Amino acid sequence: MPKRSFYLITSFFLLLSLLFLNGCTIKVPKPFAKPAPTSSLSPEALFLDNDAIYNRTLSLIQAAQSSIYIEQFEFDDPRLIQLLLDKSHAGLDVRILLDQWQKPNWATLDQLKSQNVSVQYYPAQKGQSDHAKLLIVDQDKALISGPSWTAKGFQAHDLAIELSGKSAWKAASLYSKDWEFTTTFPLNVPKTTTLPEDNITLATNANVKQQLLEQISSSTKSIWIENSEITEPDVVQALLDAAGKGRDVRIIVDSSVATQTPVTLEKLKASGKITIRYYPQQTSLGIRLAIIDGSSFLMSSSEWTRYCFVVDHELSITVPSPAASAKLTQMFQQDWEKSKP
Repeated sequence: MPKRSFYLITSFFLLLSLLFLNGCTIKVPKPFAKPAPTSSLSPEALFLDNDAIYNRTLSLIQAAQSSIYIEQFEFDDPRLIQLLLDKSHAGLDVRILLDQWQKPNWATLDQLKSQNVSVQYYPAQKGQSDHAKLLIVDQDKALISGPSWTAKGFQAHDLAIELSGKSAWKAASLYSKDWEFTTTFPLNVPKTTTLPEDNITLATNANVKQQLLEQISSSTKSIWIENSEITEPDVVQALLDAAGKGRDVRIIVDSSVATQTPVTLEKLKASGKITIRYYPQQTSLGIRLAIIDGSSFLMSSSEWTRYCFVVDHELSITVPSPAASAKLTQMFQQDWEKSKP
């Protein structure tokens, strides 16, 4: 063997020995990155605004065969109340959790309890609200609802998402935890499910903010947002960072926040890279939505403020579905055109 080749080979093995002696490892790059999981959620599972959301809520309750679980911030709709009474009298397991600080709930709870429906106030401390809005039917279908079940709630520009895969079981499991937290009695929700995997993530409380930050940081092209209020400092900074990396950041907020949170709005505008518009005053903006790269989205139960993330009981849903996101992208573009700079 030529001396030159001998020295090269010897040097190579000496270098390897030093690396391993020092606890180092050599990382071999993977030839192909593993594709991110996508959801099979279809556009037909999205219900926009009052009539569509209300009618789907009615039809799901009407179709229930064994159980109906409900968690609501506000609830006084008379037709839905009567339907639940009918279902309870027919022998279905009807259970309802309500926020204890909302006045519309007081008469609703009295009316339902007087007819032996199992309804309770979520055990919040004073100042805390239960913003989770869930309808779970037969433990295999769920409607994650934007609006509260009141006349005002159903009139807002809002969104509801129907789940029928594994995420519906996850919703039932989350509800069971809230019910046990309230009453100390667990529900009979199975530990596993045969429902198909749909790659949808449900998060509560502090994890809602974490999901939102992860979605913002993972964006490579665009972040389009509709939310009545955005003031949480970490979220604001994440949006500024994303815009600084060239992401197309657009935000539609409720017109009322122009005077309520001017400092945050000015901070976002000052970057010169984030565009903000105000939703028309004629309709309340109920949607709390982020569309990421036009291919996935996150919907949360309330505004993106520190108080909501830290104090209140919140819920979010993250859906990596290009098909469903396309429908929301079209809605956003229409809202953007009719909103004011």
